[in-house]
Amino acid sequence: MRPLASHLRSAVAAAITLGAGALGGGVFAALGLPAAWISGALVVSIALAVAGVRIAVPEWIRFLAFIVLGTSMGTALTPETFARAATWPISMACLGASVLATMAGGALFLNRVAGWSRETAFWASAPGAFGTVVAMAADTSADLRKVAFAQALRLFLLVAALPNVLGATGLTAGGLPPPPHVSTALEVAILLGVCVTTGLGAAWLKVPGGLILGALAGSAALHATSLSSAVLPQAFIVPAFVVLGASVGVRFLGTTLGTIRAYFFASLGAFLVAVSISTLFALLAAWLTGDDLGKLVTAFAPGALEAMTALGFALGYDPAFMSAHHLFRFAGLSVALPVAARLLFAAVEEVEEVTRHAGPPEGEHTK
Repeated sequence: MRPLASHLRSAVAAAITLGAGALGGGVFAALGLPAAWISGALVVSIALAVAGVRIAVPEWIRFLAFIVLGTSMGTALTPETFARAATWPISMACLGASVLATMAGGALFLNRVAGWSRETAFWASAPGAFGTVVAMAADTSADLRKVAFAQALRLFLLVAALPNVLGATGLTAGGLPPPPHVSTALEVAILLGVCVTTGLGAAWLKVPGGLILGALAGSAALHATSLSSAVLPQAFIVPAFVVLGASVGVRFLGTTLGTIRAYFFASLGAFLVAVSISTLFALLAAWLTGDDLGKLVTAFAPGALEAMTALGFALGYDPAFMSAHHLFRFAGLSVALPVAARLLFAAVEEVEEVTRHAGPPEGEHTK
């Protein structure tokens, strides 16, 4: 009976999470807010988590949602999209510099201003790759509670606030265009079948964000070669946005008001430093490439790969551009962070060791 009771509790938690998320998304949509279904579901699910309500998003539902989102992004790709890729190396170079500067600025703030340890500040300031960063930080002396909270708060602020800031400044692309036609059930089934296969393949190959990016690649290949013209109905896409928002909110499980009070202002300050720096580099990239500033701000935003790629899609930006830039940032972080941490902290320890063993300045003994 215990397994049955456990399954029942999990089903109830999932129903509460997704039902409340859909309600929050509907309210945000009625208010005309950008990326309403994602941000509304996120805000409501976090409120439930902080209130101590058990919330959950089953893995199989996340799987379906990510496949749908990746498939939908792929349908928006056109030959013109790939023709514009000639400017991407410039923006990616700016993104690489942005990641370094963003992390340095955030770490300095958390260490020098907020008083967090060097290790904690380093991992808490990593711009995105939440799961990877927490896993790496677990093998160090960093305070995992602070690292996880800073990472989660940054993702929440990006998903919930960035669309509204862009909308208020007139930088959003205006939302997704309406589907060009209504596809038959068979067309949709074939498209989803291919994208499930490519999504699972990418996940099996350990590609970061494999489900979304694999499905996107499969859908893009079909549409770019005119093998398919199918599009997914809004009845598929809206629930996927709700699941995405709720999945981010689930990361706040176990967060109490005491934790929020203890870590909020330090994490908020680091977030503002990071966003300010990434926006400056987005401005530089926009000046160099002549590309849309809102798209670049979203592509440079230091959040999770899946969430930020889908957010850019929800805002109406080029999904190929979004996925390429966020994958570039994620892959770079995954490879560079362990090496950078080892070199940085080894250098710091060596300097401190030399300082400890150095004698007093010349003439000090005669005073």
